[in-house]
Amino acid sequence: MKPGIYDNLPEMNYHGGAGLSASTLVEMGRSPAHCKAKLDGLREKRTRALDLGQALHCAVLEPERFPTAYIEAPNPLDPQYAGVIPVADVKLKEHCKALGITGYSKLKKDDLKQAILEVAPDTRFWDEVVAEVEAAATVLSENDMDLCRGVMASVQNHDKASKAFSKGVAERSIYWEDAETGLLCRGRMDYYREDLGIIFDLKSCLDARYSKFQKDILNYHYHQKASWYLDGCRALGLPANGFAWLAIEKDQPYAIGLYMASDEMLQLGRSEMRLMLTQFADCQRSGIWPGYPDEFCTIELPEWARAA
Repeated sequence: MKPGIYDNLPEMNYHGGAGLSASTLVEMGRSPAHCKAKLDGLREKRTRALDLGQALHCAVLEPERFPTAYIEAPNPLDPQYAGVIPVADVKLKEHCKALGITGYSKLKKDDLKQAILEVAPDTRFWDEVVAEVEAAATVLSENDMDLCRGVMASVQNHDKASKAFSKGVAERSIYWEDAETGLLCRGRMDYYREDLGIIFDLKSCLDARYSKFQKDILNYHYHQKASWYLDGCRALGLPANGFAWLAIEKDQPYAIGLYMASDEMLQLGRSEMRLMLTQFADCQRSGIWPGYPDEFCTIELPEWARAA
């Protein structure tokens, strides 16, 4: 991938392509060995939280795409599925009996289905319904779909949040070459307002109050990633005047906290990322990616324990 600005780049292409991302680099803060493992794809795990986060981003940042990209899991109690046959063996055998089919007692699932189709060729089975739905879009549980719709409505009904996610571009990917190390770097911004020079980042959380989200920023390295995206924009000549987080709670009433990163916070993130970027380049050149210190050290009581 060449340095530049890429809109509409498929997410799979972005995550599977070249370039050093912020999420990989911040692993250097734990150890170079952890960073190398992530770089090699050994720390990538699909989790419900990750999948749900992607769905929430789509619901808020690309609401016009959400209805076709995601679909609620089919409910067997829905009237439209009244004639669909469950695929549990006991249910299939009950249906065979109702149809007057003989010799079904020792048949296995596929043979039971075939026996039913020979008598009633228009029969629909539940596994086929599920397969059809999964082929059409990404399936969400009823609870996850309710969450996505609730968060979407909360943003759309919020005066400032709704205005923030307008007149910009969602999921813009940027690639640039770091001037000091020569490394190809990349970032994928949730939402970018070129007219304001502001990057907006959507974060779902349990508590969006100032003090709680302030801790989240440092615990999850959000300030480091913010400085990374801003530096990437500047390297490409894009306006980069500020970074904002929209923190949205994942429970009713889906309350929203709006926060701008301070200059001090961004400077801290930038200095930390620069240190890790230099270390990354050194490890890449040497081929040595150390883990934790291999000598014993004395572990002291933390300050909070002393205070108690």
